[in-house]
Amino acid sequence: MAIIELLTINIAVPSLDDAVPRYEGLGLSHVAPSEMPEPPAQITDVSFPLERGGALSLIAATGDSSPVASFINKRGPGVYSIALRVDDLEETMRDWGGKGMEWVLDEPHVFHDHPAAQWQVERLIMNWVKPRSNDGVMLEVFQFDGDVRLAA
Repeated sequence: MAIIELLTINIAVPSLDDAVPRYEGLGLSHVAPSEMPEPPAQITDVSFPLERGGALSLIAATGDSSPVASFINKRGPGVYSIALRVDDLEETMRDWGGKGMEWVLDEPHVFHDHPAAQWQVERLIMNWVKPRSNDGVMLEVFQFDGDVRLAA
């Protein structure tokens, strides 16, 4: 099991229309927005890839039942999670689970032909580490399978 890369630092915002221009004002360019409208994610994501790897992603809720909406209602906008890419998510879940990390899902969730930061991934396999088991920080943990290419 290995962490391959830091994918994104995810920032929860109440409005992408308001937030995106602020980040563009920092000189950052973003890839096309992506939506994960159904559970467990329920977000719209705008990623700003960084020149030396990783990305900043602005995420907004797609509805009132979204975990992002709940986060913003409780804590306000801010850093929501850190996304990591691993080589084997199931092995990572066993390993980290044995070290006290609690996972949101018992089994990884699979998205088909979906973007992840600056990548377009044929099979995006993911799960989340609960913040209460990781010093208050939620980790989104991804494995890429199949065709992987840079997003447009």
